[in-house]
Amino acid sequence: MVLKYNKDVRPPSAAWMGMEPIEQDLENRRVRLKFKPNADMCNFGGTVQGGFLSAMMDDAIGSLAFFVLGGKFAPASIDLQTHFMMAVPLDHIEVEARIIRTGKAVAFGEAHLYRADGELAARAASSMKLRPFTGLQFPTGDKPNG
Repeated sequence: MVLKYNKDVRPPSAAWMGMEPIEQDLENRRVRLKFKPNADMCNFGGTVQGGFLSAMMDDAIGSLAFFVLGGKFAPASIDLQTHFMMAVPLDHIEVEARIIRTGKAVAFGEAHLYRADGELAARAASSMKLRPFTGLQFPTGDKPNG
């Protein structure tokens, strides 16, 4: 079975941020995702707070690594270096992510985050520890989106 992005297979954090696939090219280790931030994600200035933008890019890179590696590993972020270039209004957001390299224990990826007007607003680079995937683990025991 080939694992692919779909709206129903995502962690609760990604579901809360409104993550949906737009394009995926797992063979070339790339994905484009749409996020729909909600008003709870805004700062005092009325724009999406940077921590949520980082989380969107982190979920994009980590979930891409999960799918690229055939669901055999649960990537855990070691670091996430983020650069913010402009404020992001409360509107849909697109993130393009790619996996640059995978090894036996660590994977490396990057992401670019675009505002609804198409402007590049942030970018991130990540290294991830590859832990064996033992099945979906949720603190409440509930299934995602359920």
